[in-house]
Amino acid sequence: MMDPQTQAGHRVKRRRRSAPLRSPSAAALLSFLWPGLGQWYMGRRLSTLLYAIPPIAIVVALLSLALGGLESLVARLLDPSVALLVLAGIGALALWRLVSMVHAWWLATRRERRLRADSDEGPSRQRRVARVGALVTLALVVAVVHAVPGWWAFAFYRAGTAIFQPPQTSDVPLSTFPPSTPAASLSPGTSPAPAASLRPLPTFVVPASPVPTQPPQVADDGFQNVLFVGVDATPQRPPDHRLTDAMILASFDRTNDTLQMISIPRNITRFPQYWGGTHEQKLNQLLLEAQTNPELYPDGPMGTLVAQISFLLGVEIDYYATVDIPGFERLVDEVGGVDVVVTEPIADPEYEPDGFYLGAGPQHLDGATAVKFVRSRKGGGSNEDRSLRQQLLLLGLRKKVSDPAIITRLPEVLDAIAATVRTNLPPDGLDEALSLARESQGAAAGQVWLGPPRYAAEIPAGEIDLENAAELRMDQVAALSIDLWGSASRYSDVSYYRALVGAAAPGS
Repeated sequence: MMDPQTQAGHRVKRRRRSAPLRSPSAAALLSFLWPGLGQWYMGRRLSTLLYAIPPIAIVVALLSLALGGLESLVARLLDPSVALLVLAGIGALALWRLVSMVHAWWLATRRERRLRADSDEGPSRQRRVARVGALVTLALVVAVVHAVPGWWAFAFYRAGTAIFQPPQTSDVPLSTFPPSTPAASLSPGTSPAPAASLRPLPTFVVPASPVPTQPPQVADDGFQNVLFVGVDATPQRPPDHRLTDAMILASFDRTNDTLQMISIPRNITRFPQYWGGTHEQKLNQLLLEAQTNPELYPDGPMGTLVAQISFLLGVEIDYYATVDIPGFERLVDEVGGVDVVVTEPIADPEYEPDGFYLGAGPQHLDGATAVKFVRSRKGGGSNEDRSLRQQLLLLGLRKKVSDPAIITRLPEVLDAIAATVRTNLPPDGLDEALSLARESQGAAAGQVWLGPPRYAAEIPAGEIDLENAAELRMDQVAALSIDLWGSASRYSDVSYYRALVGAAAPGS
């Protein structure tokens, strides 16, 4: 009869013989395919649940971001906080797979050692090296597989943190005029009767230092107005190079499904300032003035420019987006070029270094050609034609960026956008903005140039110490504003109309 210790030893040996051998490589491979499968292969039910459930939760959360489609996914990923969470999720998933693989491999190896503890049999040294090599190879594959989406998430994070800027606000109101009586409003296409004495622009003192406040909530008037500004410099260049080459207000009327693009000439001068007085320099220098004299412009450079254009046009500007012209070339190249239809041939022999020539008709523009297309000032018609070309290229770029094929070059496009574009659009509002852009794809687009002879008058060279300067015809600007935006136009208020139009009238 065997003693108890001997009987216990026999029971352990029987259990070892009944437990089947498992391949460590196979266990690691199964956990590579999905965390927990290797543990299931080893018969560890609790470990299977522990490793399998968290990745399921991560994947479900990541997939939920794409429920609204590709555009919605892109919009959400451009929110830096979302991109950072996605990056963390991808990293956690990769780490969890690695831990599950190593654990499954270790379980199989330990079982094999226990089952063969009483014999001299075991895997050869060559086979052990092969197993370790297989584990290392699978780990490298995991790293590469997760590095690709991780890099994309990081590209979104970097782009989002560069593109989105907080709004520049102060206690200087956008509208400096007191409200009129409730009945004092104008209908589209009408103007107030001439007054014997028009009120001059009221004078407001600009605060010496900004007092940050939350911008007022503006009621939804059915229009989405975005100001696009082309700056002839990169953000890293000295401020004395930051002149605005292009200013285009895109206004989408959701009710009537129409899109209006209004170009504001860069050479406009002697215009009423929204804090009072008259500006004696060109409009394209206002951004530079605000940047180099921050104590005089508490709204900040872009805040000042946006408020000024909003003041002149008499309409709320919801958001702005700036594009530096040199970086614009790279952006056009990264999206694969832009298609436009050139109405008139361009022949500008003075464009450095070799001139610029482009025939009429459909044209596919690369980055370098696109920059010449929007900047050429001679040989292609008037300044109005140049401004309309800028609008045309902006529409073409909008169409190209909306092309699903751009997904193959998304990281490169994001890098170009991050280096080129700045906006005060909140990251969580980008989904709605993309939806708006999609709606406007089929909208009828109108083009307006706010220059001579209809909306501005050229100033004779001897009258002002500026070259090629022009002054707005405020009565025509007011009529356009009321025609485009109706009651949403500030010019529909009689006192606002009289103050601006009266201030611009000769002899007022």
